[in-house]
Amino acid sequence: MISIVLGGPDPANRRALAAGFEHFDELRVLGDSGAPEHLSMLVATHRPSVVVIEACWAHASPGLLGYLLARPAAPRILAYADTLARPEVLATVKLGVHGCLPRHALLPAWRRAILAIHAGDAWIPRALMAAALSDFRHLLQLDPPRAPGIGPLTDRQREIVRWVAQGMSNKEIGRHLGISPTTVKTHLHNIFERAGINGRQQLAVRALRTNGTPAQEVN
Repeated sequence: MISIVLGGPDPANRRALAAGFEHFDELRVLGDSGAPEHLSMLVATHRPSVVVIEACWAHASPGLLGYLLARPAAPRILAYADTLARPEVLATVKLGVHGCLPRHALLPAWRRAILAIHAGDAWIPRALMAAALSDFRHLLQLDPPRAPGIGPLTDRQREIVRWVAQGMSNKEIGRHLGISPTTVKTHLHNIFERAGINGRQQLAVRALRTNGTPAQEVN
């Protein structure tokens, strides 16, 4: 069972999503909110696995998104908007959301996205991820000071970091390396703990900030 909390300014849209998710036995909506402060309380109370939030709202309240992503056992974040071409959707990707969907996506697409991010994968169109990484590279050229390195990693973990920085999912990385997505997820968990970061977007940024040398090698 995947527990979900919904957030966004449109109550009719939240009701429609909640009703749609009821069609799937593995999804359970614990509550919804039209105010950022109330959403924070819902998340603290229910500790959902996934938070589904409207992108314009997440962009307008970046402190809320930072709070959600920094929580112990942080929920996975799925953002949605009328169209993924809107600038606030790219902004939420750069802030660290785990997935993005258009508001009017069919219910099976919502289910697949929620299952994917719950399993540790990203559900972000390649164009959005590429645009986010391009913006990061541009900012790094304007802001040359280097961020802290990720720390000593094994050769396999270094390979995984490189593929994550290119926007690949756990399944795609697993196919490249001949290992299961679960093994990739385990490696990423260990990398996140060692580097003190919260997710793959932050890992990609850290890798870019080390100028293509994401980690020191473990002997």
